[in-house]
Amino acid sequence: MSPATVPAGLIVNAKQKYYPIELSNAELLAHYETVQDYHHEISENVLEHSSRVKPDPKLIDQQPEMNPIQTRSIIVSFAFELSLKTRVTNGIFFHTIRLYDRYCSKRVVLRDQSKLVIGTCLWLAAKTWGGCNHIINNVVVPTGGRFYGPNPRARIPRLSELVHYCGGSHLFDESMFAQMERNILDTLSWDIYEPMINDYVLNVDENCLIQYELYKKQLEHSRRYATSKRDSQDSAATEDDLSEEDQDLNAKIQLINIKTFLIDLSVWQYDLLKYEVFEASHGIFSIINELMQQDLAPVLLTPIPTPSHEAAVLNIFVNAVIDCPPELLDAYQNKLGVLQFVAQVKDYHLALHKKLQLAAAMDLSKSSTFYEPPSIPSPTYSQRSNCTPLRTTSNSENSVFSSVSNQQSPLTPQIYSFCVPKQNSVGGSTTSVNSISKVARDRDGCEVSVIGAEDKENHDPVPHRVKFPGHNNFYGVTDDESNICNSNRSSLVSLALGNMNSLV
Repeated sequence: MSPATVPAGLIVNAKQKYYPIELSNAELLAHYETVQDYHHEISENVLEHSSRVKPDPKLIDQQPEMNPIQTRSIIVSFAFELSLKTRVTNGIFFHTIRLYDRYCSKRVVLRDQSKLVIGTCLWLAAKTWGGCNHIINNVVVPTGGRFYGPNPRARIPRLSELVHYCGGSHLFDESMFAQMERNILDTLSWDIYEPMINDYVLNVDENCLIQYELYKKQLEHSRRYATSKRDSQDSAATEDDLSEEDQDLNAKIQLINIKTFLIDLSVWQYDLLKYEVFEASHGIFSIINELMQQDLAPVLLTPIPTPSHEAAVLNIFVNAVIDCPPELLDAYQNKLGVLQFVAQVKDYHLALHKKLQLAAAMDLSKSSTFYEPPSIPSPTYSQRSNCTPLRTTSNSENSVFSSVSNQQSPLTPQIYSFCVPKQNSVGGSTTSVNSISKVARDRDGCEVSVIGAEDKENHDPVPHRVKFPGHNNFYGVTDDESNICNSNRSSLVSLALGNMNSLV
């Protein structure tokens, strides 16, 4: 048989077909309805698992050669470039650094082996969360290359690629990656599967970005077809409907791109390790809601972060967007809406900074006031008054002297008086400074009453002297000398009255 008569071999002309949008929508709807029955249990399990495998930043800070303050940005940037070169699916980069942080919490990582550890973590993450060609299926092995979409196909890096990108064969070989893989698995007790931040931030349909892009192409084709048929009667209405639908679709694609951008950006932020994953997801939704006027929330049922944690995480994300790594910005520069979002965050931060400066300037311009005089002056004392009158100023927690005995100011001096009503006193008040009988002092400093011994039982006992720091001693006066010693000036100290309510 001549070579010309030999039949040709099998020639494959198969091309990938777009995954039907109607089919993916039906699968998403069925998946959503099924998950709703177990939404609470799924959320509870995800939160418990994420908290259990959380890295410990205090232990990571003790790394002798891989101090996170000095090496965090370098090692994360290398992992991001490695994920781009190996073309792994979305979310693998975040899970890679998550495994690296968990490993650094338990093992010492040498500087010479840092790329080996990162490459092995990427390999493990890709084999665990490699992605698939179906919405619901989580099997690492893809279902086949017949369809394009709805999700990207799994891409597990080959060991030869990892050896090449991590420094070449003169530094590492394939067996070293296999040994490091076993070391990481033993260190983490083979518990390398953990919920991803995508489970909190992205809806199930938002994982199908390929389907939205495919639908956008169909709308563009329909618009071109409608443009060619402008002479028809319904052409104007059709174009209006397509333009509204196109705006909604662009907004959805833009939202997905911003979410994935913030997820990747969070990996560089070492301060976020102090918080739980659900708190980081709340921070992503907070910055999106603040700048895009949205009302988004995590997909899973999560606790509400404290106001202090929520404000701190939001501040971390705002500063992270402003100081965005250049390699991340280059990777997302062609993504719809990302650059506009970054510019919007910078404008928001600048406006907030100006407001803070203006508020600080206004506070400094105000004069400090330590005492504000009362609007109603205290009445003058009666010359014949035998009791201390009440102050008529309003009560204040910050005043030096309190006008109510049971609500004394922290600075009000404590004065102890006898609770025996004075006979023939105004209102039956207890003994006060102005109602104390005249007291004399002998040469030895002892107090001697001028009341006669025969009339001693008809008078109240003389209380102790009242003395305040910085003031002279106060002595009582008798009725005969009240015109001389009593003063019309307001007293600096008002003692508490025992029966205030009886004074009408």
